[in-house]
Amino acid sequence: MHTRFFISAILLLPLLLPGQPAAAAPLSLTEALSIADRESSLLAAQRSAISAAEETTASARELPDPKLKFGIDNLPADGPDRYSLTRDFMTMRKIGVMQEFVRSDKREIRGRRAEQELAREQAMLGDARAALRRDVAQLWIERYFAERMAAVVDEQYAEADLQRETLQAGLRAGKTQPADLLALQVNLQSLLDRRAEYRRQAARAAALLSRWLGAESARPLAALPSRLLPAQHRELATHAENHPHLQTLERQIDIAHNDAALARAANKPDWGLEVAYAQRGPQFSNMLSVQISIDLPLFQTNRQDRSVAAKMAQVEQARALKEDALRQHLAEANATRADWEAASARLQRFDDSLLPLARERAQLALAAYRGGQAPLAAALEARRGEIELRLQQLQLAAEQGRAYAQLLYFLPQENQP
Repeated sequence: MHTRFFISAILLLPLLLPGQPAAAAPLSLTEALSIADRESSLLAAQRSAISAAEETTASARELPDPKLKFGIDNLPADGPDRYSLTRDFMTMRKIGVMQEFVRSDKREIRGRRAEQELAREQAMLGDARAALRRDVAQLWIERYFAERMAAVVDEQYAEADLQRETLQAGLRAGKTQPADLLALQVNLQSLLDRRAEYRRQAARAAALLSRWLGAESARPLAALPSRLLPAQHRELATHAENHPHLQTLERQIDIAHNDAALARAANKPDWGLEVAYAQRGPQFSNMLSVQISIDLPLFQTNRQDRSVAAKMAQVEQARALKEDALRQHLAEANATRADWEAASARLQRFDDSLLPLARERAQLALAAYRGGQAPLAAALEARRGEIELRLQQLQLAAEQGRAYAQLLYFLPQENQP
């Protein structure tokens, strides 16, 4: 009776620790993903990058700002009129405005480039959100199964502790061998060590979750969803081209194309206009001047042509990077799906045959021990075998869960919890 009360107190202790209120609602995987998406500073930073790109897009097609020019021309440096602003007829105090007129096709290319940069930042937000959901799901699943395995060990410990009381009573009555009690005590210490390891894993996952969830990461976890893989898992290949990461690289190709077009447009000169008013001494007339400047791309072979070639090489680089990323994406997605399917098949085998057989073996061994037909060691070994299979089942379920979390990155978000 006292032992059962002690075990119950141990199981309830985590719910009574500070910072983890007993009345806190369980944290589901879906809610954890929603909180992370809402509270993530990383996503907030990417949204700011999108806002910056939107502002740049609005001004990319505009002409450069005009320039105000003022100064003094032909100021005497020596002689009787040295540093005089009014006595020499060539000295002028001048003020003017200069405007550079960039060709409209160049401004259009710059505008398209800014739009592609905006699209790239938007795709990067989608990629960051997909990676965030994957990371949060992995940590949630790690904590969930670590706590489940610790609970299984707690159950085994409670049973073994009750058996220890029985053995101690049998030892006092001369009906139990000391070796049986020692074997059980070794088993108890091993269980305590294993439980400590699982609790460490759960605490570590909860600590890492706090990066995304803050104080919400301390809440107890709800049950794992029964459907661990979206029904649309066959969309892995068809969604690859539309995945945010691949779209980011596609936008980079578009940006490289715009850079190449801008390099080609540099062969067409821009021009500028300057209007200035010059004031001289009172005995001289003031002056008005108008100047026009035109770019002269005279050395295209060594300048513009080489710039175009460099930009086209960057286009090919962007294409090659996207092709490699697509292959990597498909390979990793298919490998992850293979992991999920293998874990699912093995879990089915555990449910259908391995666990029922281990449970029946443990029951028969215990019945044989109670009937005096087998030693206690055989019953304990059968029971340990059953518990080991249950832990292996949970480890397989954790592998399946990790594969599921990884698949969250590869699948469209609208098909996810």
